[in-house]
Amino acid sequence: MTINFFKKITPIIIFTFFFSCEKEITLELNNPEESLCLNCVMEAGNDSVLFHVTKTQFIEDTEEIEPIKNADIELRKDGQLLTGIVYKGKGKYLLEHTPVEGSEYEIKVNVDGYKPLFAKSKVPLNPVADVSFKRDTMYDESWAKGYYTKARLFIQLQDLPAKDYYWFMRAFMRSRGGKQYGSYGIAYQTDRLFFDEFNRYYDQGYNYPFTNYDYIGALRLDDENILNGEIHFSMNTGNQPTLFVINADENFDRYYKSSIKQFLIYEYDQLPVFEPVQIYSNVENGFGIFGSIAVTRFYFNEEL
Repeated sequence: MTINFFKKITPIIIFTFFFSCEKEITLELNNPEESLCLNCVMEAGNDSVLFHVTKTQFIEDTEEIEPIKNADIELRKDGQLLTGIVYKGKGKYLLEHTPVEGSEYEIKVNVDGYKPLFAKSKVPLNPVADVSFKRDTMYDESWAKGYYTKARLFIQLQDLPAKDYYWFMRAFMRSRGGKQYGSYGIAYQTDRLFFDEFNRYYDQGYNYPFTNYDYIGALRLDDENILNGEIHFSMNTGNQPTLFVINADENFDRYYKSSIKQFLIYEYDQLPVFEPVQIYSNVENGFGIFGSIAVTRFYFNEEL
């Protein structure tokens, strides 16, 4: 009698266990406290510095991000105050100044009603690199002619004494109305495996002489792999005949790396469940990035 009772009640218990746990919940997310956001990346040797100051915005707010028109910006180079910052509209402020390699810059942004923003950046040295373009002939009996050609960029990089963070990026640059813009390469292939693994993806289509990995976004090289010496590698050309060799300060390096991680999760991986990526910021009392880079550009006129 007892056994029969439990036989009858067991399906009910199981049904209740699996289906009574579902409950519709309405999440009420409070808007975070409004803060300031500063974005500025200085480039060594450039003839100006652009600052972008806005307010933070709740993620569900579809309105245009509100610019700050009354910011008082103080920029110091090696302790000396620089003057001449001009407001250009839409939260953008311009200073005609050429960032100097090896100099340290400090910024302070004052806006009525908010805590002042603070940040520092030391401009890195221009990367010492040499790049050449070459077409290789690959013999392969499976091809109709028995061979195929592969375009490669050969890079030679000499490490600098200070701590450096190197990035390699292809681009196809255009000019319209006096303004330059470009489309950038997304997938990169190389013949070496000493690059950062955070954006390395396995590629089924092995493409000799490159490894069977793609790097999404850019190639990142920590100078610990060079040890104040010299390094050689090659990479694919894609359809972008301009190569940027970038030496970044720690702030831009961490900011850019976290940005690529966010891109991979939201746009590339498209995972149903994932841990959100916190975009790096070095701005005290606010958000954003105040960093610096030094860039060496290489242009190739050869038909890729």
